[in-house]
Amino acid sequence: MRCIFCDFVSGKRKRHKNRFPFKKLHETRNVVAFLSVDFPATENGHTIVIPKRHFKLLESVPDGILAELIGEIKLISKVLRRSNEGTNVLLNNGRCAGQKVPHVHFHVIPRNPRDHIDVEHFRRKKMSLVDFERLHKELRKRFVS
Repeated sequence: MRCIFCDFVSGKRKRHKNRFPFKKLHETRNVVAFLSVDFPATENGHTIVIPKRHFKLLESVPDGILAELIGEIKLISKVLRRSNEGTNVLLNNGRCAGQKVPHVHFHVIPRNPRDHIDVEHFRRKKMSLVDFERLHKELRKRFVS
């Protein structure tokens, strides 16, 4: 299966499916950032940050490349905040989490008052203190084993 992000990085694909050109905003040795054109979250667009090598899930990215990814996300956020009041950094990690392209990618979305974006759009579940303590204990064990 071909990966659109890998094709962009390698130069095999020059345009998005909507005919907008693939243009890099910034890159490092292992990471590239570009403007998303498929569904920009705001009129100011939003930036996609990816590792140049193909990794399907966050936990498969080597630590050194992950550090470089986070450094690039930090830089993109800093640049976007020069003309926006905030940013959201979003990662959909796995298909059931909403990941459409099976290549690790972070969305850096510029935010401003009354932009009508709600990234935390989910129904909050109620949990008793007993259930909270049980869940904490259960998850904690997974880190030790």
